[in-house]
Amino acid sequence: MIVSDGAHRTRRLGVLIVANVRLYREGLAASLANREHIVVVATTATRADAVAAVRELDPHVVVVDIGTRDSLELIRDLRREGTTTKILAFAVEEVPSDILDCAEAGAAGYVTAEASVDDLVGAIERIAREELVCSPLIAAKLFGRISERVAGAAASASQNRALTSRERQVLDFIRQGHSNKEIAQELNIAEPTVKNHVHHLLEKLEVTTRGQAAARATLPASRHRAFRADRLPSRDTG
Repeated sequence: MIVSDGAHRTRRLGVLIVANVRLYREGLAASLANREHIVVVATTATRADAVAAVRELDPHVVVVDIGTRDSLELIRDLRREGTTTKILAFAVEEVPSDILDCAEAGAAGYVTAEASVDDLVGAIERIAREELVCSPLIAAKLFGRISERVAGAAASASQNRALTSRERQVLDFIRQGHSNKEIAQELNIAEPTVKNHVHHLLEKLEVTTRGQAAARATLPASRHRAFRADRLPSRDTG
């Protein structure tokens, strides 16, 4: 389908192709050149050249061969440029983790390694219209990943609100392996006061030992899990 600009005129889609192998990128360029509504504005082989080409030519779509060196880093670079250019990950293995990696890097769509030229053209047209077509499995995985991130951010914010600034200081010293006496000296407070802070933060973090608190402090929030109350020993505050 040809993209319309809303004034009954057709808009040719400018496409930049990024691939390490010269014959590969030239073959793609030749195949796309046969489509009257697509114009290949350039082909590049390296990350630096691709970023420079996007800045200069402002293509509608960049097709990035995922086998290209530093392909995910290139996608991140292009997203940081803040342009309206869409990024299409090309020749991706149909493995959910690989596709999710491309999406998290900033790709707006993908085409698998088994795709035809027609599939590639269709994907270019869809992401130019800000559409995405993917399998139900990938759609479910994408939504699942978003849900995990939202839940993790909420858990992290909740934990940060629960701990006072002094408790966060004490937790940081615990993570570094300091004893109550050493923490008291560092913070210039009494050792029994430190013990009280440790007791409170263990309760808030729902752990029972200093080691568990240190581990909880270094884990991503999405991996935090409460310890079962019926299996908890007495709290280790000293």
